[in-house]
Amino acid sequence: MHMARRQLVIGSSLLLGLAPFPGFAADERFSIPPTSVTASSDDGNIPAHTVDGDLTTRWSAEGDGQWLQLDLGTPKKVAFVKIAFLNGASRTFTFDIQTSTDGTTFSTVRSKATSSLTGSLQTFDFPDVGSARYVRLVGYGNTSNAWNSYLEVEVHGSAAEAPSGNIVNVSTAAQLTTALASATAGTTIVLADGTYTNSGAFVLKGKNATASSPITLKAANRGKAIISGGASLQVRNSSHVVISGLKFTNTGNSAIVLDGSNNIRVTRNTFALIEDGTQIKWLLLKGSGSHHNRIDHNDFGGKSNLDPVIALDGNYSTQMTQYDVIEYNYFHDVGPRLANGLETIRLGLSAVSLLDAYATVQYNLFENCDGDPEFISIKSGHNTIRYNTIITSQGQLTARHGNNNSIYGNFILGDGSKSGVGGIRLYGTDHKVYNNYLAKLTDDALLLDGGDFDGGPTSSNHAASDLSKHWRVYRAEVVNNTVVDSTAGLLIGRKYTYAPVDSKVANNLIRNTTGTLYNEFKTSNTLFQGNIGYGSALSNKSRTSSEIRNVNPSLTAVNGLQKLSSTSQAINAATGAYTYVAEDMDGQLRAANDVGADEYSTDPIDHAPLSSADVGPNAP
Repeated sequence: MHMARRQLVIGSSLLLGLAPFPGFAADERFSIPPTSVTASSDDGNIPAHTVDGDLTTRWSAEGDGQWLQLDLGTPKKVAFVKIAFLNGASRTFTFDIQTSTDGTTFSTVRSKATSSLTGSLQTFDFPDVGSARYVRLVGYGNTSNAWNSYLEVEVHGSAAEAPSGNIVNVSTAAQLTTALASATAGTTIVLADGTYTNSGAFVLKGKNATASSPITLKAANRGKAIISGGASLQVRNSSHVVISGLKFTNTGNSAIVLDGSNNIRVTRNTFALIEDGTQIKWLLLKGSGSHHNRIDHNDFGGKSNLDPVIALDGNYSTQMTQYDVIEYNYFHDVGPRLANGLETIRLGLSAVSLLDAYATVQYNLFENCDGDPEFISIKSGHNTIRYNTIITSQGQLTARHGNNNSIYGNFILGDGSKSGVGGIRLYGTDHKVYNNYLAKLTDDALLLDGGDFDGGPTSSNHAASDLSKHWRVYRAEVVNNTVVDSTAGLLIGRKYTYAPVDSKVANNLIRNTTGTLYNEFKTSNTLFQGNIGYGSALSNKSRTSSEIRNVNPSLTAVNGLQKLSSTSQAINAATGAYTYVAEDMDGQLRAANDVGADEYSTDPIDHAPLSSADVGPNAP
């Protein structure tokens, strides 16, 4: 998703986890002169109009198969195109995207693409083409008539990839097995359309490539090379591998296992395993020496059997996989609800929960992820969960084990009727939860729970058998969050024995019409300051107005969210020193901080709730 992003104020350990992923250069818009654009025909609205930067001019031609062609001048790596359509807000267009090196022989890189209803430029992505000089759009009219009418066309990419003589085309399972065994740095294995079935895993083992010359395993056409039956894919003790564009419908085994491997990218794949009751993790990262792997732009949907969709496990005793990134994925339709063990993402497990993973989970969309009370279960330390959108998902984003986790900028949205849709739940020490927007939830929104085990303020007082318990909360900071139109607000110590210690609840905004907004089940020394509550019972403890104010925050609907109006008493009302809250939920810089996740501002919005168009295999 191509959004402007401000520089974040983050610690050095997080910077390590968010460093640019090696081997993937940024794409840019190519400059294409008007004389380099041609077409099969036109009605007087000429091809050159599509690169003149003017959305009031166009190219038009009537009929199926009419094409517009852009000459890049020299071979380039082509990553995606952007197109604006005439009357695009009221009708959709269908077309193919093709590329060519010589202007004579063309390959279709995206077939029967369909536009969305918008008058703006739209992005149409496809697997990167390493070297192409010509890009052609072949039109099939629109939903109103047979005309192909394009206002502007942009082609994005970078310098052409170096020609490689080590491209291996495969079309059978046997050929794939051989190609994996023979792969070396720079090898690209291209899977033809078809089904690849095996009695066991396809294995890439002991292959160490480089960032500039990875081993790539990709589908010739995204989603049309299918790993099925008893097959799966395992990458063992390897590095710098790209797995792209495959579809997994296999049965009885994990789709992909990354074992003791690093710098592996799993991108633009579809995970739709056919389940047979076997308890399996669809994607598993494990083993000693696992680190800096990236899982991005995939589709995960339809899991109902036990075990997580994605599990980051480490070696189960002394090492966690570290610095992995999970981003821009679409997770959906996980469930039905089980008592335990069907998490959408699990970051660690009890045995390694006191180890640091430094994982980053960001810009993902979760929809109807109902399988476990913890749709994201954090069981390790120093992880960052940010800028995700969670929609009508039963359960909570839970810091279950481990310490020093940061949860911020997430949109957690219910519909007000689906039961069990909750927010964020904490155990352990030194967590920071801020700038989260939670709306129409039917379960606890923000819960600093009680513990059934006290590991002490430094988590040093424990035996191995204690690792699976609910550890007492120490020094949690729950700051600048917004909860609206939900059945519950912020809760302290709902369950178990030990109340939170030395925690802070500051500058949160809760506006509900039912329940107790700030509900303290256990007496604790939690510091309250600068909070606002409105619409229902404020608190069940005696709190001063400097701790919780009962005032109307004067919210107004903006793009489906409840945000501060210009007259809100939340503006400039935040107290305390929480320097890490440098932006709000929109990515807008905070000045004199406002209460809640939203800072009243007219600056551009960098972060907003995601839709399915922003994530998954076909997103930008």
